[in-house]
Amino acid sequence: MDEIQESPRTQAASLVSRLEPFFDSYHLTPLQRAAAQKYIKDVIADPRHPDGLRVRNWLKSQLCHRKVAPMSPFQSGCSDLVPGLRALGWWERTDLPWLDRLEARVADIREELLALRETGGFQPYRSPSWTAGVPTHDSGDWNVYYLFLHGMSFEDNCVKCPRTVEAVRSLVPRHFEHAFFSAINPGTHILPHQGATNKKLRLQLPVLGTDGTRFRVGDQIQAFEEGKARVFDDSFEHESWHDGSATRIHLIVDFWHPDLSDTEVKFLSFIQRAKMRAEQQIARTTDDSYFSVVQKARKVRPKDSSWWYLESAPRADANSP
Repeated sequence: MDEIQESPRTQAASLVSRLEPFFDSYHLTPLQRAAAQKYIKDVIADPRHPDGLRVRNWLKSQLCHRKVAPMSPFQSGCSDLVPGLRALGWWERTDLPWLDRLEARVADIREELLALRETGGFQPYRSPSWTAGVPTHDSGDWNVYYLFLHGMSFEDNCVKCPRTVEAVRSLVPRHFEHAFFSAINPGTHILPHQGATNKKLRLQLPVLGTDGTRFRVGDQIQAFEEGKARVFDDSFEHESWHDGSATRIHLIVDFWHPDLSDTEVKFLSFIQRAKMRAEQQIARTTDDSYFSVVQKARKVRPKDSSWWYLESAPRADANSP
């Protein structure tokens, strides 16, 4: 008897049924599911498509609930890895020629940052109890000033920093809609931690108070120079120390991994935005989601600039907020 084979229609129905839990996890609407199914059919499921392999292997791991093997041992704690992407802790400038154009704007960025010392907007860094790396630091004080947070725009903050926002939007290719000022006070140690995915890289542009900062990515510790951007893969384990006398403030911007094609980024950002929008809605009903914790921290932001130490300003105990 000839072997019975599934018809293309049956195979398609089987694939769609396996995709439903995946679509549920990203909170896709019926219209969004239809668009995602079309991309999967036209690109991911077509072995001849040049943009399909990496996302196809990633999607297989998602559907099978199988963790992708890390490309580096320092990625072993990362929960969402796309196979086939270059795994470099620190990235060389030769791979990122646009950094020069961003650094040319550092004077404008610094001017807007210094104005925040009077107008405020920084808030203590907080994360929900279920995230890795809690507590985030075991000494010192860490405050942040969000511009974009996983697609959520902090409009009142952005209005105060128009040139910084314009630089991020126009000069950082395919930015991840995640950008903020990170302010680390003297005596602060940020504990080892990792980002959630290797789909993106992280840029740090030192703006103020860089002296005394050490930063480890994987097994390599580097120093920073004010006005000189550094890029690393935050799916690697990393930690930071600040032993200087002034508050160290960097502009941090995430952007999609350069190895991903524009077609891959279009699909991955499409489902990512859907998930983030849904989780912003969920935040209204729970106190321990990522977005609700951030919103609560806005209400306890520093009331004045006493926490912010300039080079010329005397400071109290390094561990005081």
